[in-house]
Amino acid sequence: MLSIKEFFEKAKASYSVPDIVQDPKMIFILESPHKEELKAGVPLAGLSGRSMAKELFLQEDILPMGKHLKQLAKNKRQIFYGIVNVCPFPLQESAYPDRGFVKRFKGELQIAEAIRKSSASQFRDEDKKLFNKLLIQDFRDRFIKTIEDDSIIVPCGKFAERYVNQLAMKDKLNIIKGVPHPSYNSWSRERYKDVIQTVRDQERIRTS
Repeated sequence: MLSIKEFFEKAKASYSVPDIVQDPKMIFILESPHKEELKAGVPLAGLSGRSMAKELFLQEDILPMGKHLKQLAKNKRQIFYGIVNVCPFPLQESAYPDRGFVKRFKGELQIAEAIRKSSASQFRDEDKKLFNKLLIQDFRDRFIKTIEDDSIIVPCGKFAERYVNQLAMKDKLNIIKGVPHPSYNSWSRERYKDVIQTVRDQERIRTS
């Protein structure tokens, strides 16, 4: 029998990457951390984060998004943006450095990966149902602590959209829809040009 709750609690305790939530006006919602995020201790620390930062700030030579925001915070600079992962720990087995942990929770990690790849918002399988319930509760609790009445919410990709849509207060949120996950340089694609420009414009509108 799978130990979904034990896996969730241990993964969260040992492999969580903290959200970046220093009074942000715009909050990017992402899926989950991976290897680079575990190493750096910040979300969006790898190639996706670099692609995102390059397109958002229109700078070629810039740190990945999470590292850039961390640097701004270190320099006591005001931060317009925040990052919240739906899941605070990796949903992919390949991200975990401890093979003993992976071996112990092999079945549970398969459930996590199945949830990650699924387009469903509800599950019949009891293990998937429990993992999904824990995921929604954890995301909601962190999200509620972060938002203000005027926060702009930007789900990045289908996974993030799915979990934002499951929040009870979703109809009261100011959401920019249709923003892709920044992996594979998707933010630079022509089809997303207008929505990425909408995202860029918000800082100028809010701070002018």
